[in-house]
Amino acid sequence: MPSVLIVDDSSDVRSIVQTFLKRDASFKVCGEAGSGLEAIKKAEELKPDLILLDLKMPGMNGIETAMALKSVAPKAQIVLFSAFTDSLGGATLASSVGIDLIVPKGSLIDMAESLKTLTARKPL
Repeated sequence: MPSVLIVDDSSDVRSIVQTFLKRDASFKVCGEAGSGLEAIKKAEELKPDLILLDLKMPGMNGIETAMALKSVAPKAQIVLFSAFTDSLGGATLASSVGIDLIVPKGSLIDMAESLKTLTARKPL
């Protein structure tokens, strides 16, 4: 069961995603962070298997955070979770900075299925 770190500047979004994932026996939420800097500290401390990362955050955005996370948590899979996936410029940019998957915000059920597919495809 992969451990998940949820990173989003909205405490409401973090709470909803955490509640949803805790109901699914496929995941174990190990922590949450409200900013890129906090995510880096938490990733070093918690060593999550999977990092669910928002794109649009004040300070460090999701792309900058993903690049930093790859150095402190190189084995963690990083999933960009955002309502703004069209503004990314494509999967090539995401892949080049270490993002394993892009999931649009919307359906939590679809998000969970995408996470399960990712972790099954690339064992932790």
